[in-house]
Amino acid sequence: MKLTILLLFLPTVLAAQVNTSVDPIISQDYTEQVRKLRSSIDPVDSVAYKRNTMLRLKGQFSPGTHISRLKIADGFMQISPVWPRTLKLSGSYSGTIEFKNHNRLPGLQNDYAQGRSSDGALTWRGAETGEMFSYGPALSSLEFDGSSYPYDQSGKLVPAGTGNGNSAHPYREGIFRTAMVQSHQLRILSELYRYGKRSWNFGLKLGHGNEQLIIRDNKGSSNSLATELGTSIKWLTIKGTYLYSEQERTTANRNGLLNRAYQNAILTPVSFSNEQGTTLGEGQRSYSDMADNPWYLLRDNKNKYNWREHNGSLLLVLEKQHWYAKIHQTLQQVKEEHTERYRPGTFAWADGQYTNRSKRDLNYQLQSQAAHEIEYDNNDFESRIQFSHTFNSEHTRIRYQPDNSNYNYQRSSHDLFINTVNKFKTRNVTVILNAGNKGYISNTAVKNKFLLPSVDMGITLENVLRVLTLNASASYHMISRELAINKPMNYTNLLQYSVGDISGFRPVNEVSGFRGVSTINNREWDAHLNLYHRRNFSLTSSFYIKNIYDDIYPVFENGGIVLKNLADLRTKGMDLTFGVSSKRLLKNVYLNSSLSVFSYRTLVTKVREGYNFTPIAGFRNVHKTLVQGQAPGVIVGNAYQRDVAGNMVIGADGFPLVNPSPTLVGNPIPDFVAKWSNNINWKWFALGADLEWKKGGQVWNGTQAVLDYYGRSANSAAERNITGYVFKGVSTDGHINEIPVKFYDPSQGVETNRWTRYGITGVAEQYVQKADYLRLNTVGLTYRINLNRNKQQLKLVTYVNNILLWSPYKGAGPDQLLYDQPNTSGLDFFNLPAVKTYGFNVTYQF
Repeated sequence: MKLTILLLFLPTVLAAQVNTSVDPIISQDYTEQVRKLRSSIDPVDSVAYKRNTMLRLKGQFSPGTHISRLKIADGFMQISPVWPRTLKLSGSYSGTIEFKNHNRLPGLQNDYAQGRSSDGALTWRGAETGEMFSYGPALSSLEFDGSSYPYDQSGKLVPAGTGNGNSAHPYREGIFRTAMVQSHQLRILSELYRYGKRSWNFGLKLGHGNEQLIIRDNKGSSNSLATELGTSIKWLTIKGTYLYSEQERTTANRNGLLNRAYQNAILTPVSFSNEQGTTLGEGQRSYSDMADNPWYLLRDNKNKYNWREHNGSLLLVLEKQHWYAKIHQTLQQVKEEHTERYRPGTFAWADGQYTNRSKRDLNYQLQSQAAHEIEYDNNDFESRIQFSHTFNSEHTRIRYQPDNSNYNYQRSSHDLFINTVNKFKTRNVTVILNAGNKGYISNTAVKNKFLLPSVDMGITLENVLRVLTLNASASYHMISRELAINKPMNYTNLLQYSVGDISGFRPVNEVSGFRGVSTINNREWDAHLNLYHRRNFSLTSSFYIKNIYDDIYPVFENGGIVLKNLADLRTKGMDLTFGVSSKRLLKNVYLNSSLSVFSYRTLVTKVREGYNFTPIAGFRNVHKTLVQGQAPGVIVGNAYQRDVAGNMVIGADGFPLVNPSPTLVGNPIPDFVAKWSNNINWKWFALGADLEWKKGGQVWNGTQAVLDYYGRSANSAAERNITGYVFKGVSTDGHINEIPVKFYDPSQGVETNRWTRYGITGVAEQYVQKADYLRLNTVGLTYRINLNRNKQQLKLVTYVNNILLWSPYKGAGPDQLLYDQPNTSGLDFFNLPAVKTYGFNVTYQF
């Protein structure tokens, strides 16, 4: 562009270099253009004088473009090309296919049949007896009798030598499969340029996906459409967008159906086959009338979930000299529908059960912002005053059928913010100081907030020791907020159920309302110290303290869920990251790497009187709770009885006694999490890998407890024949325990063995396990191909996610959530396993 202007004014330049008068060299085209401009030029001006005037280029102009006309006004020159309008098209297509397998599962036993001890011997008991336990005889000691038996095509099981000679064998059947996910996305962008300046732009994005879940007989799909249209008219920019998105699934798992199917699948004795049939007569065929066949739950259940969203927005931006203004409006409509059914004959639902949950959201948001740049004679100083306002109008309606219960929520809120942004910059020093105040007004808050100050300070020093850049900043913010009215909180229903009666779980209670509570108020301090080396190294750090006052939690009271300001909390944390970017290792080989460590500690500093030990997630008998002086969400359950010295107290039968009072047994918050990401580039190839290490944190393994109780765990099989074991501890009179016990004594009832004597969840303290892990998260290989002189690109990516996991935790995964519900980390009760993903993606940009 500079070269073009120089060529245009070459005659003027030449004329300015001599002292003698010469005839101007003027092209015919140039003379014609000047003639056309005569009407806008003062008559006293000469062509020569005009040639000696310094002009600035207005708009855009590409060298080599044929010129249509020139326009000069107010010291600016605008060059118009021959073709005033140009249309540019670009876009991309991306297609992905993924295959998913389940990761680690809990260890199961495959050696012992359904049954229990009877008359001093281990006895097989078939499905018609209602037997739930797998404490029967070894399969190797049984064979089929070949009789007509509705619960097994091969007949009943009898002692070896008394049947037809066909030995019993474990039925190996799985509820999981290799899942497949396909997704496609097409994006097209068109831009219309007028005289080199973009005047209109249009975008279109289409997406489609299909998914088969790892649990068989479950699938899902998604579709999306997004469009945008924008234009620029002098100082005004207008942009409109529209988004449509939909998702469908056969089961959304809101009521824990998938977890229930998984639970029944792995509790099924190895001597029973669920695949041989799901119905018997007019009822369900299962290994016990107190259990379910997982395929009876999953197949032909007419469950369904769908989600629809319409989202439209209009953006207006005004920019003129030192003023800036923006108005952004958004209207969103969301429809969500859950259809949940249990067929007649399902355990705990003899007549079947039907629930329809319909949710409608209608949200409007208006964002306004205005800013003014302040001019100073000193160019080293910049200052801006800005004001912003956000208005939200939210409506949520939830309806349950056949209960005919309705919940209607409405909130109108205003967020106000006025602040100044100040920047001082010299050669090597930049100083930033921002200060302002926020206000929050809402029709659902007990008290509105008008004084919420915020301060941000920062300094940047460049060329420290000639090779370093140092950046330091600190901030203080006061924030007032409320819980979103469309946030689901029906997970609180689970707290009304113990583990033993979870089959009757039906979440049909929502929060009664959002009025009558104070806002959640935060006071946050944070500081950052960053160091950058010009040779590709960086060290960044952040430290923060966050005080939360009047935090809100849902509580089940008087048959409903209500919100209450229950607790104050304090969080202290830090984050350190060391990075290497574009570090050359060999010729054409470059490394990008980062190692980060973050850690935080949260403490409940105050709990509202009468609400200490309030459950916030989980079951009635094992849950996460609020305890003053502890981390939020510590795990509470039963524990062994201990004396003042911490010794376990042993009963007269030689087995440990249980403390009847609930006790703190675990804390799910880790000590720290470290992540190491690496990417090596060689020519057109890139190889990346991410490693993650979590240290600390605990999980209650309720899955292991129930498997032990029913005799289906590998642990119960390995230890059921242990005899003469002496538990370490003291007797009730304080003496060292010396009573030997048998873990499973056939001469006694099954209810007295090592695992069943404490109930279905055992002793919660015993099943709290370490949640540390070292996980190889992702390995990916990328190959890029540049096409058509680098105007187009083809990118091929293959990757594997969640590859390897090393952990002392014995369950499916320490990070999985209870019934896929929020705030339930640290609780494992037949949580669905994590998945390993093998994927391939192709992206074409044009």
